[in-house]
Amino acid sequence: MEMTNPAGLVLEGPGGLRAEFASSGARLLRLDIPNSHGGSTQIVMGTAQDASQPDGDTWGGTICGRFANRIADAAFELDGVRYSLPANHGSSSLHGGPQSFALRDWDVETGEETLTFRLTSPDGEMGYPGNLDAVAFYGLSERTLWLEMTATTDKPTIINLTHHAYWNLKGEGNALGHEIEIPASYYSAVDERLIPLGPPEAVAGTMFDFRAMRPIAIPYDHSFCLDAGRGSLHLGARVREPETGHIMEVWTTEPAIQLYTANHFSGELVAPYSEMVANGALALEPQTYPNAPNEPTYPSAVLRPGETYRHRIEWRFSGF
Repeated sequence: MEMTNPAGLVLEGPGGLRAEFASSGARLLRLDIPNSHGGSTQIVMGTAQDASQPDGDTWGGTICGRFANRIADAAFELDGVRYSLPANHGSSSLHGGPQSFALRDWDVETGEETLTFRLTSPDGEMGYPGNLDAVAFYGLSERTLWLEMTATTDKPTIINLTHHAYWNLKGEGNALGHEIEIPASYYSAVDERLIPLGPPEAVAGTMFDFRAMRPIAIPYDHSFCLDAGRGSLHLGARVREPETGHIMEVWTTEPAIQLYTANHFSGELVAPYSEMVANGALALEPQTYPNAPNEPTYPSAVLRPGETYRHRIEWRFSGF
């Protein structure tokens, strides 16, 4: 069912891209890209209009935080103090808990070429220390949608922000036929709770080796340790839809990317701009390693007063 964007939060770029957003979760509702037939294809799947939609996907299109992905046993230690979080995925805390940034209404400012979303998370919210001020800037340039996320705190805390859009470059159907390349020699092997088992393991000779582009083929929900690590902008994943030729590259400044193949999608879920079918999309979530606050050898998720957290994501499109 097609709906209009009541808030008018729309960006249109010179390369033919058009994106719609909502303040709830600073969420990307839809993205239209040009196609070879002279029209456009809507490629963002499964986004709900807002967090209160009972039959929608909780995370689709949103910014997840304070800590995206999972924290084991819903607790972590920082500077000798143990902090307890509400568990919302078995015994773990997932995507920041039941009052995740994905479920909050962000303040929004509209500019000529950008949208700016702002959110303040008070000290102690969901058990996290420190008053945290988060800002998310979205923009379009040529054939690229970009997102710049920053945050500051007044107490030592942890942070791991990601974007949780679900993508289908054909705009419909099962997405397991998409081809993908992930420049990662290691991945995070997980237990039955999807918590990393310890040091990353080599992808060579396993079903996790996507260093050369190949069809996804089977369901995944795993984190890959990018060879480039954390720092300057680098490729996190390249995806190609073979029937249309559409290509999306995900670039990030963070050291890992989670591949999730929408294993929970079904016709019982409703989205305003797409149909929900099993494995009908790919989530590619750049971030630090899952459960990083409890693994001292992982890239740090600690943010201290006077520092600024920064994470940039770019989605670069071609093939049309």
